[in-house]
Amino acid sequence: MSRRFKTRRIKANKAYRIDELADVTDVVPATVRQWLKDGMDRLDGNRPTFIMGFQALAFLEARKAKASRPLGLGEFYCFRCKAQRSALGAMADYVPTSTSGGRLKALCSVCECQCNRNVSARDMPAIRKVLEVVNRDSW
Repeated sequence: MSRRFKTRRIKANKAYRIDELADVTDVVPATVRQWLKDGMDRLDGNRPTFIMGFQALAFLEARKAKASRPLGLGEFYCFRCKAQRSALGAMADYVPTSTSGGRLKALCSVCECQCNRNVSARDMPAIRKVLEVVNRDSW
């Protein structure tokens, strides 16, 4: 299973060796080598391999954008199914966590495990058109 990596410490105008880029992104060097195999640009074909910071940032941001899965109004991301799923029976519970939003809790329509989704209070009228929502103080 993949995990997140850190990109904030990558300097765009600095050249990194594989081990340096691994340290900065908090991954092992084998992960950086896999990124190179997957298409991350390098400075040239010579050894040691150097990667410019802006090349690494562009590759990692594109990879992050490709993995993004925007959800529809009545959809939840089920961690057991690893897919976008609708709520079982089109029903959900809303638990306010602040004045500006809260958490929708529902059951997956396929595996019936609990799914959560953070929503803004201003999106609730549109969500109520798709789902039958019950307000809860706590669950």
